[in-house]
Amino acid sequence: MKPIDSIRGRLSAVPEAVRQRTDSSSARARLLADARAVVPDLPRDADSGHLVRAARRLVRRAAQDEFAREGVAQVRLPEVRGRTELRRADVPGEASFHAFVEDMLLALDFAPSPLERDDAVELRRAPTSSDQYGLSPEVAADLASYLLGKAFELDPEAHDLEAFFAEHAEQLRDDVRGALVRQVRVPLELKVALDRHELIENGQGPVAGFDGPDVEGFASPTGGPGDEDATEEERRSFAQRAQAAFEFAQSEAGRTAFSMLRTGAEKAYWKYGQGESRGPTPKGPSKR
Repeated sequence: MKPIDSIRGRLSAVPEAVRQRTDSSSARARLLADARAVVPDLPRDADSGHLVRAARRLVRRAAQDEFAREGVAQVRLPEVRGRTELRRADVPGEASFHAFVEDMLLALDFAPSPLERDDAVELRRAPTSSDQYGLSPEVAADLASYLLGKAFELDPEAHDLEAFFAEHAEQLRDDVRGALVRQVRVPLELKVALDRHELIENGQGPVAGFDGPDVEGFASPTGGPGDEDATEEERRSFAQRAQAAFEFAQSEAGRTAFSMLRTGAEKAYWKYGQGESRGPTPKGPSKR
């Protein structure tokens, strides 16, 4: 065994840049795992931009949900809701629409989040965070702030946390305004919101495709076959790999490969077991 001083010397000889890259890689993996615990659809090689866009989608969806939940009863809508009628009615210019949008924006508070990963997961799972329409605007803002904090840490060009949040908070509020204006200008989007409201208020459940947040579908950082938090995509991927391995084992090439492995294992067994009188070592192929 080498002296401890020798080992220390070898460690100190490792280039500093290599150690920094290792630390950076570990921190990046941790940050992405934290973000994917809240947004399972994030790719495993996501960057800061992916997390910002995920926060924007989360808030836009919350605005649509809030319009279906409360807005359809507060905003004055024309009786005939075709494209021409909606354009002529100019719902976005109505005082009732402005009031609803401002109330929605007041519920959105974007600021550096103190939430840890477990806190964010628990917040999204909490029964007080969502209903049949979806997440409440307040919870959506909290989770978006959590994602923006992770995005800041992943962005090598971002150095001012306050400026980063100020920029993206304004972008998120613009997204909400845009989503709500579309909601009262596009006939199909308005129809979906009205149908959702009517069905849910009548106890019939949400419209197909709008069944609220997937509060149980949290991804794990590993997504292995035994991980209860693995996504369906990860489980399908594992099943496909297992099926491919099984089919290879049944093929001619697979049987040949396993036969060669077995022969090699038998030779190693007899070679290293000679001292225990297990018989002669099988002769391998002649060397020329």
